[in-house]
Amino acid sequence: MSSSRRTRRTDQDTFTRTGSEAVTYDLSVRDQATIRVPVGSAWTSGPHWHDSHTEFLQVLAGCARVTLSGRTFCVGPADGVVTVPRGAVHEWRRADRVEDGLGAAEQDSGADMRELVVREWTEPKDGAKEMFFRNLNGIILDAAAGSDALVTLELWNLFWRADNYPVTLGVGWVGGVATRAAMGVAVVMGWVLGRRGVYKEYGSK
Repeated sequence: MSSSRRTRRTDQDTFTRTGSEAVTYDLSVRDQATIRVPVGSAWTSGPHWHDSHTEFLQVLAGCARVTLSGRTFCVGPADGVVTVPRGAVHEWRRADRVEDGLGAAEQDSGADMRELVVREWTEPKDGAKEMFFRNLNGIILDAAAGSDALVTLELWNLFWRADNYPVTLGVGWVGGVATRAAMGVAVVMGWVLGRRGVYKEYGSK
């Protein structure tokens, strides 16, 4: 993707992606993101971990299926803040009453039939969360406008710069080595091909 094909998004606070993995990111509050996942969306954060940030998740509406360090559970607004320690593999998405076996209270309230709204932030508050989501959405939205076979390379370079390590080959030390090896190759290729994953056109305001 050449710089001429990047849409300037530094003043944009809301990013909406449509399709089967529809999602909206609201970055209007510094150092946090409010993420909306509509009913029927298959969007997921994907299993990943952070080396240098503790992450916090708070469900504001709906019900989330959270997997944290191998344990899967459903979280609603009454459950408070979920703390994700550094290094802990985690993933979250909308809960589904059939697949996730929601309890009677969640089924009766229809929590799984509402839009899921989650507030997400990290410590330290160093701008990494905003930088990550601005560049993530910029890359994906611009690639959708004109297919780019190198979008995955862009994303892996972004992951490296934003302390976001996707699980590639299971968890544990083997999985960690596999992810870091894949990321190292992507970063080298990114530098060679000019695909850095972070761009001023998408960066923080």
